[in-house]
Amino acid sequence: MRVTNENVIIVEGIEPLNITGSAKDGNYASLKHAGHVTIVIQTGAWAGGTSAVTLNQATAVAGTSEKALAFSYMWTNDGAAGATALTKTAVTSNTFNLDTANSMYVIEIDTDTLDVDSGFDCVQLALATPGSNNDFVSASYVLSQARFMNPSDELTD
Repeated sequence: MRVTNENVIIVEGIEPLNITGSAKDGNYASLKHAGHVTIVIQTGAWAGGTSAVTLNQATAVAGTSEKALAFSYMWTNDGAAGATALTKTAVTSNTFNLDTANSMYVIEIDTDTLDVDSGFDCVQLALATPGSNNDFVSASYVLSQARFMNPSDELTD
C-alpha cells in the first residue's frame, strides 16, 4: 500500500503485528525515484523482549543481492508517548534494540549511502525475534526528495 502527495510517498514497511517468537523482514522499498527515506517504527504493547533492528539493501524489491546497510543514528521518544521531540541516539554496529512499549523509532537514510555504484537502490527494515513475548510493532517508509517517476514503477514487493 502506498499513499502519495506532491512531496512524499508513504509505503507500508511492516503491517501492525505481534512478532512473538519470530523475526520479521519488512517489505523492500525502491529508492530509484527518491533521494531519502525515513523509516518510522512504532511499538505497541511490549511484554519485555528485545528485537534487534537492522537494515538491508538490494538491487531489486525481490531482495536481489541483499546485503547489510550501514547506519549510525536513530531517533526515539523512548517510551514517552506524549513527547513531541525525538532524541538522536547513536547505534552500535548498525543495529539497535526495540525494547519499550508505546515508542517511536526513526531512521533517516539518504539514497547515496546505499551501494549505488553496484546498483543497490532498495531498502528493507529487518527485525529479530524478541523471544517468546507478546510484542507489537509496525513500520512505515516515507520516501522523499522525489524525482520523476512513472506511476507504474514498482515501489514494494
